[in-house]
Amino acid sequence: MEVTLNTRQMVIDFGGLTACYRALNKYGFEISRDAVDKWRRRRSLSTQNLIQMAVIARKTGKRFDIYDYIEIRK
Repeated sequence: MEVTLNTRQMVIDFGGLTACYRALNKYGFEISRDAVDKWRRRRSLSTQNLIQMAVIARKTGKRFDIYDYIEIRK
């Protein structure tokens, strides 16, 4: 069984690549646009980046549930 994170959908839900990158930087999380793009392509991100996304969601009033992004393949 393979478990992955749908980081592509996560970035879309945060307004797309540029909006996601800008939001992270706005709240003090220094990250490049290319790094966010790598999340989408690799279908993974670090625990630290996942926590940062949760913080951005909380600060902006966005619903964020990790289970919405988990994909299980057999």
